[in-house]
Amino acid sequence: MASAPNIWLAPPSILLYQQSSTVFGQTIMNRLSFRFILAFLTVACAVSSWAQSCQVRDEIPDQVRSAIENSAQQIFEQASRSDVNTIRANTIAALQSNFNGIATAITDNKAAFAGARAQIRNVFLLDTGSNPSPDGRFYCGVFEASGMSASSAAFDLPGLPVGKYSIVIEDFIGNRGPYSLTTIFQDQNGWKLAGFYVRPQAAVGHDGIWFLEHARDYKSKGQSHNAWFYYSTSWELLAPVTFMDTRLLSKIIQESNNVQPKDVPTGGKPVAYSANGKTYNITDMSVFRLANTFDLNIRYSVPSTSDFNATQADARQLATAYVAQYPELKETFNNIYAHAVDTSGGDVVGLVTLKPAK
Repeated sequence: MASAPNIWLAPPSILLYQQSSTVFGQTIMNRLSFRFILAFLTVACAVSSWAQSCQVRDEIPDQVRSAIENSAQQIFEQASRSDVNTIRANTIAALQSNFNGIATAITDNKAAFAGARAQIRNVFLLDTGSNPSPDGRFYCGVFEASGMSASSAAFDLPGLPVGKYSIVIEDFIGNRGPYSLTTIFQDQNGWKLAGFYVRPQAAVGHDGIWFLEHARDYKSKGQSHNAWFYYSTSWELLAPVTFMDTRLLSKIIQESNNVQPKDVPTGGKPVAYSANGKTYNITDMSVFRLANTFDLNIRYSVPSTSDFNATQADARQLATAYVAQYPELKETFNNIYAHAVDTSGGDVVGLVTLKPAK
C-alpha cells in the first residue's frame, strides 16, 4: 500500500479529504511558501487588528488543555480499535453526514495503528474571534525578530468558520513504523472531532531528518533532481499536516528553492521536455513510496491512450530518456513510472526499473 496521507476535515475551506502522494512543488511551495516568512516580521513588530489568536500547549489553561488532550487520546484509542461508529458519534455535524473520509483513513491505516501507543507532541488552541482574518493565518508561540522560534508554529486555514478549535499532534509507532496523527476539534459545548490526519514519518526505513541531510549532500554535489525530491520527501515526513509551518519546515523550503529543476513541474504548470525526437508535456512529477521501494512518478498528457501497446512503449521511452539524461536518479529511485494520461482520464504506465527493492 502506498504511504499516502489521509485527511478528513469538515467544510468549508481546509475542510476537505486528501489522499495523495507527495506534491511538494504544488501544495507545499505555493500554499505555504514565504507567505508565513514575510508575515513573521509583521507579527513580531505589531499587534494584528484581527481578533483571532493561537495558544501553544504551555499557554493553554490546565483544565482546557486536559479536556483537549483527553479527547485526542480517546480518538486515537478508538481508531486503534477501528471503532468507526463511536468516532462518528463524537464528530461535528458536518462530518457525521459525510464520514467516508475518516472511515477510509482509519481502515487504510489499521496496520499502522495496530499495537501502537500515542504520545502527545503538541497542542494548539485557535480562536477565530468574531472577526477572523480572511487569510486564515494563525501564529502560535513566540516569534523572534528574524521569524519563527524553535517552539513556534503557524497554520494556514482560510475560511475557517467562527469558533474555537484545537489541534493535537500525536506520535505513535506501530507495526508499520513511526506515524503521526493530527486531530482537529471544534468547541461545541465539548470538543467535537473536526479533522483527522494520519501521516507516515519514515520512508524505506529512514526518517525526515535523514532525507534532509542527504538532500543537502546531493545539493552540494550539484545533483539537483535528487536534492529536490529528497527535500520534498523530508518535508512530507516532517510535516504533521500540510497547512502547518515551523522553523524547520520553512528552512527546508528555503533550501530547496534554489535547487528546483526547471524540468520538474510546480504550481500546476506543465513543462515541455524534449527527448526521442519529440516534446512531452509533463504535468507532474512526484515521489511514490511503498514499504520497500522509493519510486518516481512522471505524468504527461497525450491526445489518446486508445493504442495501449504504442502508448506504453512511448511512456517507457520517456522514462528511459529521463534517466539517461539524469543518471543520478539511479542512486535514489527503485523505479520510474511514466504515466501517459489523456483528456478522458485514460492512464497507461511505462515502467523502468533502476534497482531492486530493499
